[in-house]
Amino acid sequence: MKKYLLTMFFALAVTDIFSQIHTDQNGLKTTVINNIQANEAQARRYEVATIGYNSHHWQFGGVIVIELFQHSFQTGYEKYILENGHGQGANSGSAVLKLVESDGIGHNAKVTLGTPYDLGTNYSDKANMGLPVYVDVRFYTNYKVKITYLQNRVETVNDQNQIKINTSPIGVNIDDFIPVVRPSKDLVTIGNLKIKGNGLNYIEEGTLGIGTTDTKGYKLAVAGNVIAESVKVKLQGAWPDYVFTPSYKVPTLQETEKHIKDKGHLPGIPSASEVKANGVDLGDMNAKLLQKIEELTLHLIEKNKQLQEQKLLNNNQEDRLRKLEMTINKK
Repeated sequence: MKKYLLTMFFALAVTDIFSQIHTDQNGLKTTVINNIQANEAQARRYEVATIGYNSHHWQFGGVIVIELFQHSFQTGYEKYILENGHGQGANSGSAVLKLVESDGIGHNAKVTLGTPYDLGTNYSDKANMGLPVYVDVRFYTNYKVKITYLQNRVETVNDQNQIKINTSPIGVNIDDFIPVVRPSKDLVTIGNLKIKGNGLNYIEEGTLGIGTTDTKGYKLAVAGNVIAESVKVKLQGAWPDYVFTPSYKVPTLQETEKHIKDKGHLPGIPSASEVKANGVDLGDMNAKLLQKIEELTLHLIEKNKQLQEQKLLNNNQEDRLRKLEMTINKK
């Protein structure tokens, strides 16, 4: 009896330990992998799972969630979504791996996909494939890995809709790497999008379109009206003060008149058709307009000199006439 009770106790203990590693909630399964770690400063790679899928047909549970929990000297958490279904890795393209969440300050691990290989079996004349899944760890850190899946868990992958999970994987040395920190998932909402914070809010890379998805390579594209209390444009090119340098050749009024008659617009200023097709660069246009204002200012200064000279000439002539009249009147 005592021996029987000990056997039952041992069996229940093993079952309890096993159940803590694997859970199954109405077909949604999770497995927590034993501790994986870097070899001090040496980065290591662990094959945590292998997925069996068919190379063409619909997949059952093509989405797998992989979570990385750092439990060493810093806080760190990463959540990956692996999509490997019809149209993504199965019958076309490759499996898609996305980092969708990243928290904490210590990020020293990442999920990596291996190269798919033929399992040597098939379903409806289409080959079944295997896809290795790795977790890479670096710089003295330890990680727990949690995998959530719908596939059938097996010890040997040889068919579709299967997954083999290595609960105690053996690491191999790899070159050091730069961990992925920023999520790669698109942010999509049909409600209001609000970014609020007391610190610096910015879009570090890429482009921003408002009312349009085609930014045409510009950092900001707006399809519609924009209102602002102040707009500051900082040019990287030269500001048109060069017009006032002695070496600058100011177009004559005759040259400008001829260009207007021939082209229908000022020299150096885009035509209406060009503006309609290509838009207007505010900084560049302000510089061009200032250039024309400065050229016009030089023309006005020159005309003013001519007027002053003409005025002086007229005054001299008036003095001569007045003196001549006085001489005639004396006679």
